[in-house]
Amino acid sequence: MEVNNAWPWNILWTVEAHFHLQCSVNTQNCSIWAREKPFQTQPLPLNSQKVTVWCGFTAAFIVVPLIFEQIGPSGPVTCAVNGARYEFLLRNQLIAALQLRGFVDSTIFMQDGAPPHIATPVKELLNLHLGNDRIISRHFRTARPPRSSDLAFRLQAVWLPKRSCVRGSNCELS
Repeated sequence: MEVNNAWPWNILWTVEAHFHLQCSVNTQNCSIWAREKPFQTQPLPLNSQKVTVWCGFTAAFIVVPLIFEQIGPSGPVTCAVNGARYEFLLRNQLIAALQLRGFVDSTIFMQDGAPPHIATPVKELLNLHLGNDRIISRHFRTARPPRSSDLAFRLQAVWLPKRSCVRGSNCELS
């Protein structure tokens, strides 16, 4: 790989985040002591409803945040991220967006090494379009830890304003 001074600006930083749709608190490990026996209970689902959103950005552009969902009988339903869904997102959304902007040949793709990100179809797709030397991820030439906190400060700037919108509070984004 040729090294030039512009390579940091060509890195496509990617991340997924879970947005809980109800502002609930996990009280499973919480003990509340009282002098009297409480006679009221409030059943809550074990897992709250959430949406998984994927986003990618470079110094030049932001890939529109994409939601992992499938169409159910009553409309869109959030779904878990697996290798097939992640490969579908990359093929039909990300690669198409890079081709539209003319950045396929210059983009350096970086992702964490979560299991869906290193599924065989995903690795084959990334190798086909980007080549092994322009991918920073586990199981590629340039490895990255499966879960890394080195992006936390960058990602907070992207995700924190959006989380308040998902929770239904004041939603003014520029």
